[in-house]
Parts: sequence; C-alpha cells; structure tokens
Amino acid sequence: MVMKRYVFITFMISLFLFPAKSFGHQDVWLRNEQGDRITATLNSVDPYSPRKTCGACHPYSTITSGYHFQQGFDGMKDGYDAGKPWILSSGMFGAWFPTAAAGRLAAKNNTSSRQVELSTYDWIGAGKYSPRHKVKSSSCGSCHPGGGPMEYGRNAQGRADLSKTLVLGEAANPQPLDGDYSSRFTTDGKSHFRQSGVVEADCLICHKSGYHLEERSEQLYRRNYRWAATAGAGLGVVKGAVFTYSHPAAGPDHPDFGKGSWNLSRRPVVSYNWPDRALFSADGRMKGSLIKKSVSSKSCLQCHAEGEAKNTGTAFTHADDVHIKAGMACTDCHPLTGATKDRRLAHQIAKGKSLTGHVRDDLDGLGMKTCTSCHSDGSYKLVRQGATKQAKNPQATHAKLLAGAQFHTYLISCKSCHITAQPLRAMTVLDMSTGCEYGYTADNFDGVSSPEDYLKNTPKPWLPWQARGEKYLAAIPKHMQWFGEKMKNGEIRPIPLHYVSRAARQVANLTAINANLPGGKKEKRQTVVSDRDITEMLKALAKSGFAGVVYVSDQIYELKNEKLAASPLMQKKLYYAVEHGVTDLSKKKTYGHKGRPDGCMQCHDDSSPFFAKMDIKNVREFLKKDYPALRDPNAVPQYEIWGLKSVPAFE
Repeated sequence: MVMKRYVFITFMISLFLFPAKSFGHQDVWLRNEQGDRITATLNSVDPYSPRKTCGACHPYSTITSGYHFQQGFDGMKDGYDAGKPWILSSGMFGAWFPTAAAGRLAAKNNTSSRQVELSTYDWIGAGKYSPRHKVKSSSCGSCHPGGGPMEYGRNAQGRADLSKTLVLGEAANPQPLDGDYSSRFTTDGKSHFRQSGVVEADCLICHKSGYHLEERSEQLYRRNYRWAATAGAGLGVVKGAVFTYSHPAAGPDHPDFGKGSWNLSRRPVVSYNWPDRALFSADGRMKGSLIKKSVSSKSCLQCHAEGEAKNTGTAFTHADDVHIKAGMACTDCHPLTGATKDRRLAHQIAKGKSLTGHVRDDLDGLGMKTCTSCHSDGSYKLVRQGATKQAKNPQATHAKLLAGAQFHTYLISCKSCHITAQPLRAMTVLDMSTGCEYGYTADNFDGVSSPEDYLKNTPKPWLPWQARGEKYLAAIPKHMQWFGEKMKNGEIRPIPLHYVSRAARQVANLTAINANLPGGKKEKRQTVVSDRDITEMLKALAKSGFAGVVYVSDQIYELKNEKLAASPLMQKKLYYAVEHGVTDLSKKKTYGHKGRPDGCMQCHDDSSPFFAKMDIKNVREFLKKDYPALRDPNAVPQYEIWGLKSVPAFE
C-alpha cells in the first residue's frame, strides 16, 4: 500500500515538473528516389521523394489505394465500356468529363494517331501558364495528388501495372502509339519519363499548411515531374526545366501553343533553403511542425475551390456558406471512412452521390454527413473547437411552414430551397465546336477567357436551376457542342480537340459572336452554328481521316449524300448538382421562407424561378440568334423541359 501511494505521488509530481507536450510530428530526413538522405552536403540538389521520405514510416501503398489517388486507375482496362471504347475507367483518369476537362486519355493500345488525344505523359503535364502566371490551359495532373496513374503504367490489356513505374515501363521500348509512353508534344513523339520522373503521391498537399499548389503545377507544366513535390512544399527553388514553351502567351487555339524546347540532357536541380529554421533543423531535417495530422479546409479548397466555382458557382466563405460561418470544416462532413484506424489509412474520403461522375460508387454515402443525418436524425456530435455546438432540428418549423403539405420534404431536397444565392460564375455552356474550350457563365452568359474567371464574383448572386429526378435537386445544366465519330453501334466517340482546332483554321468565315467577358470587355469568338459552318467542318474533319463524322449540338448533324441531315439527341440531359453554399436564413432568400400562403407562391407562381427559370433548349440557335438573352423558342421555362405544361398549382 505504501509503495502504491509512493508511485502515485511521484506520478503527480512529474505532471507538474514535466508537463506533457502536445503531439507533434518528428523532424524528418528528406530522401531522394534511391532512399538516400538529402542534406546540405549530401545529395543536396536532388528533389525529395515522398515515397521514400513519408513511406519510410507510413504505409504508402495502403494510403495511395484511396480513390483520390487512383481516380479509376485501379479498375481501368481497354474495353472497360464495350459500347464506348474511349471510356477506360469510371474515374477522372480514363473517363470523359468534358465540363471538367475536355481532353481525353488515350487507350493503352491504339492503331492511329487520330485516336490519341492525351497520353499519360501529357495527361500529367500538358498545361501552361502565361507570362503573367495566368492559367492558359490546365493539365489534368495539376489537381491530382500523385501516385496511382501518375506513378505507374498500364499492362498490355490497359490495366494498372504496379510492378514497374512509368520510368521503368518506358525503358522497355513500348509501341509508338502506346497510351502511356507516346506524346503529341515531344519532337520524337515519345514520352520522356526518364528525364521528367514520375509524380509520387504528395502527402504535403493535404498535410502541410501553406502548400504552394501553383508552384507544383508550374513544375508539371515544365515536365519536371519528380521536382513538383519539392517546389510545392516550398522547401527550395527548382532551377532548370525539361521543357520550356517558346510562346508562353499562346493559348490552346493558337497553332504555336505547344511549341517549345526540350532539354533532355541537363537535369534540373534544387536549391534548398537550408538556413530557414522554419523549414529545416540545424542538422538538415525538415521540421516536423510543418506536418499537420488534421487536414484544413484550405488544403481541400486549393484543388476543389476552382472546380466547384466552375461547376456550381459556389464560394466557400463565411459570407456565402452558413456551415462555414458556423465553423465547420470540409472534413467534418467528409471524414476518412472506416471503423478502424487501419481501414482509415486507405484514405477513402466520405463522399456523396454524383450526377455525373461514378468513381467508386460503392463508397457513395459511406460515412458521409447529410442534411437529415445531422439536423433530423441526431448524428451531429461534433465537439471540435470552433465548430457550432449543435445542428438545430428544423422539423417543427417545416411542419408549420408546410402545414398540410409535408410531402415537400421528401419530394424536394433540402438544397433546392436552401441554396439560393450562388456568388461565383459557374459554367452552363461549353462550346468545343472550334477545338477550344469556350465556356459561358451561368449568371449572365459571359464568355470565360481564363479558368480563373470562374472564381470571380458575379455582379449579384443568382439562383440555380433544378434537376427533376427522384427529388428536385439544385443543379446547373451543362449544354455542349462538339464533334465526334459515329460508331457502328450508334455511340459517338469524341474527336480530339487539336484536330477540331486544325479543321477550324482551315474553314474560312466561320460564324463569330461578340462574347461578353467578365469586367465588361468583349471578345470575338468563332463558333459552329450555321448550316454552312457545320457542313464545312464535317468535310474538313473527314478529309483529316475521321470516319462517320457528326456534330453534336441541339441535334446530331451529319452529311448524307453531301447534304446536311439532322437526327434527335438521345442522350440524357447533363446536370451538375449543387451541394454546397447553403444560404444564411437571416438573408431571407430561401424558397418558402414566408410561410403559407405567400411562401407557397414563391415556387407556385407562374413566374417563379423554381419551376419557370429559363433554360436553353437549343444551344446552337441560342448562340446564333439570341446570345446573350434567353428567348423562346431557343430557351424555355425549365418545367417544359421536364415535360410539364405549366407550373403546378398551389392548393
């Protein structure tokens, strides 16, 4: 008994004399691709390897099995979709999401250069900044964290091959039109992974505050793949480039866009900032204090903010999102899934169900917080400092507002009524008819001249449209124009944009419109909208060697006996769901906030935007005759597109 008391007293004294320190990451030796230590005197100009550095302690292969890293790579193959052979996976690596990125990944095996738009080598790094550091063209790799298809190649069947990196696969002398190891930008038509390196999974994108994503992208665009993580982390300055653009200001519509010089003999080097004690300890280790266990919303938004702005017009600010105002973070609703620590190490981040993308649908909803789970079902138990203490239950309020009409809560999503003031410039029209990605904004159809334009505030907030399915859902319709090849099964394979751009330069006097730009300027833009435009473009693309060329717009156009013929579109209308940006109730902008009967008429009045917001029915004629105004018959109330004859009556 005396001994136990002595031990207890000693323990309590130690708590006062030696207070416990908060947990922090230990300082880390940087290591190069060979696993050798990098210091001011050893391997001092080598870029660090995330695999060898972070993977020395953490299960790198397990972590990179997450869908953020794989993006369909783990399930891809040539012939993934038998009816659509250009679809190689369900993710961003292999599928075709033109509103996110119009470039299409090449299959592993190809018989013609006309089938190859982006090889893996170009998918990673064929992007470009202007001299003013404005994005002229984004590469797909710039918003992907590395690992998976940015590190490993495909086998002969087009499946993921984890037995060798892209560098080793390239050394095996692949076929000239290999989907991984060719390039339409290099002088010899081959990839140069040996010089560029691969892009390993960069843990610090999420786990370091103040990560420099633009610096990482800059290295990818210079084809300095193995140097991207070092630059992004801000550990030093990279000097030299595998590739340098000759005409930095030339955009994708310019014939000199991709021209430049390749440096395949002199390796870029890193100049580390060794004296900076905020970065490195005195013995040269990276400071563990740079590494954060939790992931901040800023880390998520450095990739997702621009995508959400483009897709939905959402701004993640206190003024524009009630959940952010309440102190919520992205990870509060999107945590790592899995009941155990080992399962959570796989880095499967909770997600909802997308109307457009289908990567890892088996994870839809798993571990995801929803409006009803937090506000009605009592699952909100967050006690993190800074977050709101409770999620109020709105059932009584809605029962009063919707007296006698409670069916509204299962017919209409929460977001349809509560996301009503989008502040940024989402894209609703994508015109690819001349080989350029010409976007037009959802607020007033301004033409976008740079991807950053989507992040600019609109003159005033605007209301989303509604998608009508199992429930009404706040959404943005996506209207597109593009060229493809009709296959024997009737499916239409997209023609690579650089071939479309070349054809557009060969056709004289294409229709031009004066596009309004954000800020009040105007820009002349060519577009394919007249019968003559379509006919001449179909002929030009056929001369380039494409078979069964068609134009997809308001209808499907093709040449039959030298005459233009049209057939109806069979594909389902494309919408992008609006999931974020819940409007503060104090702004009194939600549908129905006035209660019965005035609140009911906010939706059921004949002019109510909930049902009667105008939407484009004929994008070709809209651009040809009405731009930028929405006029009947080329634009109609959205209830007509759903098949309704009028706004449902309020009773």
